[in-house]
Amino acid sequence: MDAAKQNRPPRGALVVVAVGLVATLAAALLATDESGGSSVKLEWEKYGALPDSTPARIPGGGSMRLVEAGLRATEDNIEGERIVRSTAVLQIAAGSAVGQARVLCRATGGGAELGRTVDSRAAFPRSTGEYSLTKQEVPESVGVLFHSNGAEFASLELADAFDAFTDLRGVTVSWAPHRTSSQEWQWGLPRGRPHEPLALGLATFWRTTETPAAEISCTVQNAAGSVTVRTAGSL
Repeated sequence: MDAAKQNRPPRGALVVVAVGLVATLAAALLATDESGGSSVKLEWEKYGALPDSTPARIPGGGSMRLVEAGLRATEDNIEGERIVRSTAVLQIAAGSAVGQARVLCRATGGGAELGRTVDSRAAFPRSTGEYSLTKQEVPESVGVLFHSNGAEFASLELADAFDAFTDLRGVTVSWAPHRTSSQEWQWGLPRGRPHEPLALGLATFWRTTETPAAEISCTVQNAAGSVTVRTAGSL
């Protein structure tokens, strides 16, 4: 028998090695996001609801309140840091005087730093420009810069917060200039009073070593005056 054939690895062993390499490559691709950084899926370890705000009367007619507000937090990483998600829905009653009104919402994380995604702030909805917000879907999960289990990004659930950012066509939203300690949205609403109750959902992801906390406020300002609703709390 040829000496070269005697020293050649068995064909079955080569197949096993090839399958192993393919599986390893596939796992590596699944664990890598578009930025080239590794990602790991994390579960929320702590949950807490924030109180609904007291309903406020809108100048010119109608009312609004903050509802379905809540906090979620991951477990600490090796550096004692965690990710906190705050969410809320601004609910405006049908027939309210908000057509072309100035609607501002602001969220803070109790001294926490606003998180970062691959290419932007970890805040939702995104700025839409002139496009209707109904075209922007709520992402199933969000990749937030956070070192955990050797990965660079943490994949965290968002779709459980609400089904849509709004269901009224013609709503737009823009971001205020970036700040590490707060996130602000300015909503653009279509002309006229809404025929149905209007809901505006918002969410932020924060990095902190402190107790998970949040404060969320929204202000409606029209020709007849302004009014603000807010909620706050901690885990």
